[in-house]
Amino acid sequence: MKTLYCISLLTLAPLGLVGQTASDIPPPQKRAVTLELARTFLTTKPIDISAEEVARKDPFNPRQQSPEINQPEKPVAVKTVGMADREILANIAKGVTPSGMMQLGDTPILLFGQKKLKVGDSIPIVFQGTTYEVYIGGIERTSFTLRLNKEEIIRPIKPVN
Repeated sequence: MKTLYCISLLTLAPLGLVGQTASDIPPPQKRAVTLELARTFLTTKPIDISAEEVARKDPFNPRQQSPEINQPEKPVAVKTVGMADREILANIAKGVTPSGMMQLGDTPILLFGQKKLKVGDSIPIVFQGTTYEVYIGGIERTSFTLRLNKEEIIRPIKPVN
C-alpha cells in the first residue's frame, strides 16, 4: 500500500508543478507605464536653432569658419640650429623610455609596449618640429644605447626617480 502511495505521489507531483506556470506578460497597468515611457523617448522635439546656426555647428561642413581651427598653433621650441648632435640626442633620450628588455636566444630585444626593437633598429622621433632617426646601438640587461649620427648616449631601461 505504501508503494502505491509513493508511486502515485511521484507521478502526480510533477504534473501539478507543470500546471502552475507563471505568466511572462506583465499586467496591463505595468505595461501602460512602460509604453508611456517609450512614447516619450520616441517623440521628436522641434529644433529652436536657425539653419545658419546648424550649418555653423556642423563638424562636416567644409565652409565652417572656426577661429580655433584656422589659427595655427605657435610651437614653443628652442631652435635646433647650432645645437650639436650630442645636445639633440640628450634631449631626445629623455623622452625614450622603454617598458623593459627581454632576451630571445642570443638576441636582446628592447620593449616599448607592444613594439619590440633589436640592435640596429631605428626609432623616428620628432623633436622641435624635425624628425630624427635614432638608432639603437646596444642593449644590456639594465641599459640601452641610443645613436644619432656619430654620437651615442647610454640610458637606463628603468629610469631612476
